[in-house]
Amino acid sequence: MQWDDEPADRLLHLFDNLDDDLRITTEGMLGMTVGCARCHDHKGDPISQEDYYSFMAFFRGMKQPGKGGANIENVGGGEGDASYQTALEKHDSEGDRIKGELESAEKKIGQQLIKAFPSLKGRLSSSGSEFRVLLGDGRETSPGQWFYTTRKPSPNWSAVNFRAENQKWKKGVAGFGKTGTPGVSVNTEWTSKELWAQATFLLESIPDKLKLSLIHDEDMELFLNGQLVLKRSGVLGAYKDFDADNKFLSALQTGRNVVTARVRQTKGGQSFDFGVRAYQGEKFTIDVALAMSKAKGVEAALLNKRKDLKKRVTQHAQNRPKPTSVSAQVVQEHSKTPPPLYVHYRGNPHVKGEKVMTTRIPSIFGGDELEYTPPAHGRNTSGRRMALARWIIKPDNPRTSRVIMNRLWQHHFGRGICATPNDFGYLGERPTHPVLLDWLATELVNREWSLKQMHKVIMLSQAYQMSSRGQEAGLSKDPDNKLFWRFNMRRLTAEELRDSVLATTGRLNRKMGGPSIYIKLAPEVLATSSTKGGKWGNSPPEEQTRRSVYIKVKRSLVPPILQDFDLADTDGTCPVRFRSILPTQALAMMNSAFVNEEAVNFAERLRSDAPDDPRRQVGLALEIALARAATASELDYGMEFVEVMMREHKLSSEEAFNRFALLVLNLNEFFFVD
Repeated sequence: MQWDDEPADRLLHLFDNLDDDLRITTEGMLGMTVGCARCHDHKGDPISQEDYYSFMAFFRGMKQPGKGGANIENVGGGEGDASYQTALEKHDSEGDRIKGELESAEKKIGQQLIKAFPSLKGRLSSSGSEFRVLLGDGRETSPGQWFYTTRKPSPNWSAVNFRAENQKWKKGVAGFGKTGTPGVSVNTEWTSKELWAQATFLLESIPDKLKLSLIHDEDMELFLNGQLVLKRSGVLGAYKDFDADNKFLSALQTGRNVVTARVRQTKGGQSFDFGVRAYQGEKFTIDVALAMSKAKGVEAALLNKRKDLKKRVTQHAQNRPKPTSVSAQVVQEHSKTPPPLYVHYRGNPHVKGEKVMTTRIPSIFGGDELEYTPPAHGRNTSGRRMALARWIIKPDNPRTSRVIMNRLWQHHFGRGICATPNDFGYLGERPTHPVLLDWLATELVNREWSLKQMHKVIMLSQAYQMSSRGQEAGLSKDPDNKLFWRFNMRRLTAEELRDSVLATTGRLNRKMGGPSIYIKLAPEVLATSSTKGGKWGNSPPEEQTRRSVYIKVKRSLVPPILQDFDLADTDGTCPVRFRSILPTQALAMMNSAFVNEEAVNFAERLRSDAPDDPRRQVGLALEIALARAATASELDYGMEFVEVMMREHKLSSEEAFNRFALLVLNLNEFFFVD
């Protein structure tokens, strides 16, 4: 959409935006230009003004872009996000490993202390208190691990043999609640009306005494090994520590003990946390024993290791992953009943016709009236855009599948079967192979719109695998290769070129998804922005090597490595990119900071892969960059190039080879697909 925070004519600006939405949809998905029908009937295709405004009616009622957080919604993340759960499992696994190392170190310290002071035998404890933590609550350095769900589970959820981890319950740590609820240490966000949670702890023997901790808002019931042992109503707004009663103690068993809780909440804040600690008797902690004995008989290296591990345990607990929210700018509507829309005489929204436009597709496609209803989920939308989307992807729609496959063909061959991918109408180019285009479109629908399968179909075809070499007969009859009798040699696109450089150097980050990234821009480039620094971010180094499709697109600040090689026009729809070959492109590849830095990285990769073998390094460089083995003459030339750099330009062997790596990244064979 166009952006203007202070339009002179707000009504006109509104319909300029709707016109933009309409053109993007019709040109991008239907290969149909309708823009001129805003003011008058189309001069080339059978599209009337009524067709234009009937099509615009599908978009009427949409909110326009605004400042700040306008049209922003949370579309992912949270406790149930798969990436968060994976990060949580990885974090917990690493935490368990560090704790295991600490326990092992303390065990050895204990053995050395007992050897020096036999009276300590049976009286050492790793815990720093009178009680040993069996299941930590949210206040502990290492809170207990719980599985939980907010959806009603199966009826046997409280049984001793019920395993929450096998029921795909989420994983969290002790301390459930809504952020801001006073009294509770919230480690896992809980905002629904009900919560079911399960945790376990191990016992080697049945203790005589246990200390429990509890906080809840509101009603809760807690089961131990299938037996109801605690039931509370109302709110307990602060942690309460109390001794376990006989009912709780009698439900204990050696080995695995299962704690399952259900909490219900109706209003206000909400919380739940529970902990279990075992009485240790008259025992010395490792810290106390070390202080009393002045660490006599204990290896200094072991003491330092314990100190370091305790620090790492604390730091690890502080770095526990937190659920993130994924926000996106989305299309929103003002209400479920959009305002009426009329034909605008000469495109002027201040001069309306009398007839109210309905959601009718253009007459050229049948002129059907599409029915729509607001969706059942109750969102503030009319359902018009959903009705249009369903019509666009109907298997018998004559345009959508053809437009898609024409674009797919264009990206593989450099030109579409129809050379005007946004205009399949009278003013556009006629397809060179209409039957082929029909067949590809039919195959796309038959293969359930799988672009991946259609890429494979095209790339396995004889047409795609043909050489770009010309033949006299073909050149005389079809010099422009409109009939695709040979493969059109093409230069890599801007994104392909940058990604190929990173892949060649071995630094391409293939991570998928996530927010846009900001790559490094020179101060001279940032100075061209109307604001200081161009409001350009600074992503971490490992993020800056991700694929170019993730680079932030800012119309007023395009990275030179992309702009120099004909990045798509960022001001509107771009059906076909320019395909220029200019001296400035060669200068950019030879002199830009990005390519020179990556050439050094490439050279370092080669020195690592083939140490102390310069000839093998030269061959490996060509093999990696060009996807073929180097010839003997190329190897000789590469060695000669390095020697000349050293002899005549007084470069070190390392600097000379860096220049050779830069040369390889500038080869035509690297630039072009043939």
